[in-house]
Amino acid sequence: MVEITVHTGDGARHTALITVPVPEAQVAALMGTGPVSGQLEPTECVVRLEPGGQTLPAQYDPVAGELAFLLAGKASDGMTLRFTLERGRANAQFPVSVIQKLDRAVFVVNGEPFATYTVLGARRPYFWPVIGPSGASVVRGQGTSDHPHHTGMGLAYGGHSEGGSVNIWSDWDEPPYGPGGRMVHRGFRRVVSGPVYGELVQDLIYLDTYGEPFAEEVRTVRCWWASPQERFLDLRSEVLSARDRGTQPFVWAIRLPSFFDIPETGHVTNGAGHPVPAPKGQPSQYRAPWVDASGPTGGPPAGPPIAPPEVLVDQPGYEKPREGPGQGPWNGIALFDHPENEGYPNVVGKYAGGRGMVQLTHAHYAPASAPTGPFTFRQRVYVHDGDAEQAGVAARQAEYAQPCRVGTD
Repeated sequence: MVEITVHTGDGARHTALITVPVPEAQVAALMGTGPVSGQLEPTECVVRLEPGGQTLPAQYDPVAGELAFLLAGKASDGMTLRFTLERGRANAQFPVSVIQKLDRAVFVVNGEPFATYTVLGARRPYFWPVIGPSGASVVRGQGTSDHPHHTGMGLAYGGHSEGGSVNIWSDWDEPPYGPGGRMVHRGFRRVVSGPVYGELVQDLIYLDTYGEPFAEEVRTVRCWWASPQERFLDLRSEVLSARDRGTQPFVWAIRLPSFFDIPETGHVTNGAGHPVPAPKGQPSQYRAPWVDASGPTGGPPAGPPIAPPEVLVDQPGYEKPREGPGQGPWNGIALFDHPENEGYPNVVGKYAGGRGMVQLTHAHYAPASAPTGPFTFRQRVYVHDGDAEQAGVAARQAEYAQPCRVGTD
């Protein structure tokens, strides 16, 4: 028997994702099988709240030796909950399928497309769309508003050649910011679907202006939902090596859709209480454990074209997209820093200015103890209904920073 103890610690928990190391041999013995790897389907195990309580679907990863399940509902602070791992099935409320295609991977939750991760065809991989509860993307696509080359959400590198670093940020081919480098997708090590989360593990190599490799990264993306109104992506970057001049900033960046209409209608808030946009004369960059943007949503993303456009954008008669705020429900997206990251809380990037065009960023740098690697940094993206206060963004970041304490017997 495998017994799991969960201590909620300080602060209430709201449908927390629980992960706990469990040796593969223990799970194999419980299931009455040989080695678990390649034999155990994720839905074939459950955890039962003792004594004789609710049964929850669980997902065991034999590669990581880790069990995961969702602590459904709210749990008060200071609680101790005990579970037993059992063989069986339980209906998963938000199962995640990761569908791998030629140039992208699509995260589908309970049959509903949530996030598309494109890995080929651009200077760096990016997420677009990322669908909020209203059905509209909370990150913008390519070619819209200012900076059309900044697409969706993803990891950039080098800033505007910060300190002489290779530029994999601004996508310029000529000075002053180019020519730039690129992040090359080498393949997926793993693509996992399951009743609790979906995950992919990706190999990347960074190339400089001349096509020479200078950095390697293993990136892990995990998707899970607490509810249709609370959607999460956990992001982990393990930089194996980074031999480049300059300050080498790694920047998680989110470009927001114009229908948020920031700052006229929508708004940006953060864990530092820093006003956005900053008053004249005050710095636009600041340190904060979280940053959130929210606003009224627009329509759902357009489907793929079925024919060439009748009127091109440079021809008479072309109708420009509607500007100003969206008409749909209020949605938002938050970016969380993790306290184990070097420099926590890290710098939130400048407000990008301009009507309806804004970015959320967190910058990460190599630790002084490992300037050329290896080192790791983590982020969490929280897609939610309502604004930051209504969605409890500060509380969700606190849960990420200090998860439940978990042990096994």
